[in-house]
Amino acid sequence: MIRDERGLTLVELLATITILSIIGIVIWNVFIQGNKVSQKSMSKNSMEQEANLVITNLTSIFQTSKQFQLASSNCQISVTFTKQDNTVQTQVFTNAQLCYSATNISSINPGETDVNLSITVSDRKDINNQVTISSLLYRLKDGDI
Repeated sequence: MIRDERGLTLVELLATITILSIIGIVIWNVFIQGNKVSQKSMSKNSMEQEANLVITNLTSIFQTSKQFQLASSNCQISVTFTKQDNTVQTQVFTNAQLCYSATNISSINPGETDVNLSITVSDRKDINNQVTISSLLYRLKDGDI
């Protein structure tokens, strides 16, 4: 009697499928975790760029204005400033996806006072995902020249 045993048994087939499924799930989880870390890193980078842009604009306004007042509420920062020609303007920094907040919000005379300022930018969807940038707003004073 000759037997041809070239096939797979049901147990061998199930064991192979189980092992391949476990390997596939592990690889998929590594991919998903890598993607999440990449997304969070890109989000932090974007928030840092936004905070730096706000600080750059505030520095420019601070250095060219006579009077300077910051307000921070409702996820936006507004600055009201008096230009050298005594015109008063307001600029608002806001973003649909990000929440801005600032510290040291008061009326400031740029010719007399330097300002330590911290800008916090957070994701509106995940408030724990945030970046804080600190800066010193300064201007040459009359006696510093």
